[in-house]
Amino acid sequence: MKNVILLISIAIIFICFFNYYLYHVIKKLVFLNRLKTFSIYFLSSIIVFIFLDFYVFKLFGHGFPSSVSEEKFERSPTPYDMFSGKPNYKDHNSLGFRGDEFKNIDRDTFQIAFFGGSTGYNGDPTIAKLIEQKLREKNIKVQTFNFSSVSSNHNQHLHRLLKYSELRFDLVIFYGGFNETLQTYLYDPRPGYPFNYWIRDELDKFKYILLKYSSIYAEYEKQTGKLSGLSKIKKNINYKSDEWINNLLKNYEKTLIKSKNLTNNFIESNLCKKPSFLAFYQPISLNRSDEFSKKTIKQTKNFFKEREILIDISNSLDESNFIDSVHITQSAKNYIGDIVLGYILNDTLKKCF
Repeated sequence: MKNVILLISIAIIFICFFNYYLYHVIKKLVFLNRLKTFSIYFLSSIIVFIFLDFYVFKLFGHGFPSSVSEEKFERSPTPYDMFSGKPNYKDHNSLGFRGDEFKNIDRDTFQIAFFGGSTGYNGDPTIAKLIEQKLREKNIKVQTFNFSSVSSNHNQHLHRLLKYSELRFDLVIFYGGFNETLQTYLYDPRPGYPFNYWIRDELDKFKYILLKYSSIYAEYEKQTGKLSGLSKIKKNINYKSDEWINNLLKNYEKTLIKSKNLTNNFIESNLCKKPSFLAFYQPISLNRSDEFSKKTIKQTKNFFKEREILIDISNSLDESNFIDSVHITQSAKNYIGDIVLGYILNDTLKKCF
């Protein structure tokens, strides 16, 4: 609430100064002086207030973060899997994913489908492309399809896998963990729901505009969650309780099991006798995480410790390799590529023929 009071106070002070100087200008202009000055002051105050609230305060980091690139091009609406990259934007192909057009190659090519969030989407080259390069260095004919998109989670990837099942995959890789747990903690709190679903698809359009552009409105919303109804959603799901974390992890596990079953029983392989499925729990920085995030990470690791569905590589990087709590440096991506490569060579390819 302190931020809300501060922003409103700054706006009022600025408006007073503005109207003070406007008054002296009007005094010198006879034709304006005959108008109802109250209306002029009121209109000018509204204009100044909107300018401060929608623009100036945003420059100082108040309100909800807004990225035209992410909202329009990296999280472009798509049917069935909610959003993905915008088709034919920068290096996106016609499906909206990074890389060349996705199509089946000849039958002697090992084809990999890689599903991740921004950690799979970002990079030059990406983790998926690094894996492809490393396999080619070992004289393995391979093609990767990088289905990663910014903020997407494995529930969306499950639907995406089915959506593009006309392609043949010898290996399906799910790389994530952050968007399945901590993103849910930070944004839409309902397990499995896409990033900010409550804003994008459930919020009244007028409230959506205010939340997106108004710093004061957004600051109040961040403190209370009452304007959007988010506080009610959190109350209904017992947000941040042990029960909530357990439901979060159960959803994570069920999604991986469904994805593996879909891979094994429905997806057609290209080179191998049958397709394989690998899921990795990605590295997450503890030093850059708050206390509840640390608790969630620990419970996630304990939950999957005895479950073979998820390979835990979360401790594979030291803190110097992180850009923030989850995004990693390009050299770290190369190291992750080596780790995944090891599992492909020692496990997947041995089962291929």
